Amino acid sequence: MNDSYSIPDLLRRIIEWERRMVPEVPYLEKPTGLFLGFRENENGGYACSPADSILFANTGMDGVHYSLLTDFGKAADLEQAPVIRVAPMDFGNCVNLVAGNLSDFFSLLFYGHEGLLFNEFRTEQEYARYRVGEEEDQTTAYFDHRKWREQKKRVSEAAIDQFQFEPIEHPFRYIQTLRAEREKSIVLPTKDGLGILPRSEEEMGKTYPTHPWSGTEIPWNAPDEIEDFIARADVVPFLAFVRDFQAEFNTDTEALRMICRRLETIGLHQDAVRLLHCM
Repeated sequence: MNDSYSIPDLLRRIIEWERRMVPEVPYLEKPTGLFLGFRENENGGYACSPADSILFANTGMDGVHYSLLTDFGKAADLEQAPVIRVAPMDFGNCVNLVAGNLSDFFSLLFYGHEGLLFNEFRTEQEYARYRVGEEEDQTTAYFDHRKWREQKKRVSEAAIDQFQFEPIEHPFRYIQTLRAEREKSIVLPTKDGLGILPRSEEEMGKTYPTHPWSGTEIPWNAPDEIEDFIARADVVPFLAFVRDFQAEFNTDTEALRMICRRLETIGLHQDAVRLLHCM
């Protein structure tokens, strides 16, 4: 298991490339439309931002951000780590898997499917209607939609050429398939929909008991109950508890400190540090 990660090479190169693109597209706030960066110990800072995720992009709106999911240190290489969207204002559906890796994320972005990265759609038809609406001229006295679209197209073409991104066929289905495949791979479901992946070959196919509050709310101000569970729990149900604790926007500081201490004891120091940012 890993507890330390460095910036993925693709992300580093895109950040450097974007800086060079800025003078060419002055009408765009950011050429990619995102505020890109990488700090290993940051997960987004919201109560629902998974402790095992590393922030790499912000939209600048409603706290929506994108992170690389390490699956509590299971990810060997952040280039291939899943990408999640965290939308703190979307209560009950804050965290969603949006790409299998960074390359696919940027492929969706630059081939014009950022709508799938920014929003949830119930059906492919609903997404198709959204795309038609996005093509309509939205020029106002304060916003030149044509100029914005032309400069956005210039950025996308330059990125595709520079980084050799390939289009993803049926992008809506791609994301739905990605989520379905993850659901099949987990050993315990969690309230945020991410679940817990097996941490070793020995854990694959095993059945695990979950934590006592999986079907109800985790209690606030119940330190004795929570401390007893955290002290005794096996790693897998404990990690499921961490996900559910965050999914419920639980900010009980005493419980958070207990969780962080247990994360430290199982070698997940950076996850503990990131979780502390949610206090």
